[in-house]
Amino acid sequence: METHERFVDLKQAFRMVTRDQGWWWKVLVGGPMLFIPLAFLIPMGFTMEVLRRAKKNPAKFILPGFGLPLWGRYAREGAVKLLISFGTLVVPVVAWMGFTWAVALILRFPGCERWQFFFEVLLPFAMPAALFLTIPYCAVACCRYLDTGLVGPAFDYARNFRIYRAGLVDFSVGAMVVLGMNAIAQTWMLPLMWGLFFSLCVGDCWFGPIYNEAAQQVKREDEAAAADSEAEEKQPVLRIEE
Repeated sequence: METHERFVDLKQAFRMVTRDQGWWWKVLVGGPMLFIPLAFLIPMGFTMEVLRRAKKNPAKFILPGFGLPLWGRYAREGAVKLLISFGTLVVPVVAWMGFTWAVALILRFPGCERWQFFFEVLLPFAMPAALFLTIPYCAVACCRYLDTGLVGPAFDYARNFRIYRAGLVDFSVGAMVVLGMNAIAQTWMLPLMWGLFFSLCVGDCWFGPIYNEAAQQVKREDEAAAADSEAEEKQPVLRIEE
């Protein structure tokens, strides 16, 4: 990706969200909806549109509208994002939490037999490590869906992992920002729902351009490998006559 086509840094991603004069009321409305059954699909679809716009044209990014007529489309896209998130974020995180609890039981960690141990110890200490890896990976999967309009490529784990690995440093920075902003919101006793929604918007503004760059790198690697393979096939085979 060309330099002018990506955000210079996360400050720019932050500005992309906050330069919209109505960003605050969108966060004010969207945040609580994340914690309402079924209604949470609407803000999830909104963040999918944020990712689409940041991916398509970061230099001219404009925060999407959040009017009532758009809620139906956002709900449909939110359902897709929920499906993608389930396979690329929820399941891996649950598996990791189960693994850490099993290790704690095997090592006889003090108090691990109590169910409170999960909420008091595992959630605050083990879950952030899993989210650090799965949040950007889920963003990669969502971008694959946006590229093709199909859900299938979102679950192409091998290729998605290659794209994630190609942009590992930048993806990791975005994940730390999302986790950090939510940690700050909790530390300052601010409602988590608004901090979560705002950080997802900022994170998607960062992930979109980074995905473009990482995906192009993987594509170039595939093209180079295909060219090398074709060249090898065209090489004459030397035969030694007896």
